Amino acid sequence: MKTILLENVIPEKELFFLYTELIKSSVWCVNAKSTDVEYQSNKNFLHGPQLVVKLPDQILNYGLYMLGQTIIYRIEHILKDKNIGIHTKMFRMWFNITYSGEETQHWLHTDITEKNRQTIVLFMTPVWKNDWNGNFYVDGEKFLFKPGSAVIFDSKEFHTGESPSSKTFNWQRLTCNIITEE
Repeated sequence: MKTILLENVIPEKELFFLYTELIKSSVWCVNAKSTDVEYQSNKNFLHGPQLVVKLPDQILNYGLYMLGQTIIYRIEHILKDKNIGIHTKMFRMWFNITYSGEETQHWLHTDITEKNRQTIVLFMTPVWKNDWNGNFYVDGEKFLFKPGSAVIFDSKEFHTGESPSSKTFNWQRLTCNIITEE
């Protein structure tokens, strides 16, 4: 699958609401083990806040799971108009917050090496300026962090995020990572 950028997946008013509610939630974990990588690496810990919604065998937050599944269906509808298909069964979902100056939070990795899995990364911060950095890269291609946008790609592709600059004026770089399967 060719990497796809969809802008305005989540409208501005909805994005402000989601961001505000997510940021003040009390269910964030810090230094949570995100996942074991499927290749030799010591990089298997996220060094920032993470809100886990769904793991392959368990739903941890049913309300956010429902939100994520509706976003998948929304993306499917948008892509259908472009004659592009996407898997719609959620395999995994979580939110991440990235702080400035935390280069250890991002490294080049794949999400899953199995076939027929797709990753959706949603940019959930409602206010963001290009000079704040925080961009996203898939197989070397740069995607600007644009509020409400999504990057969709094959989960086997190498990708990484970029830490934001220190001048984000208290806006947290909030992303949502969803993996879908057939």
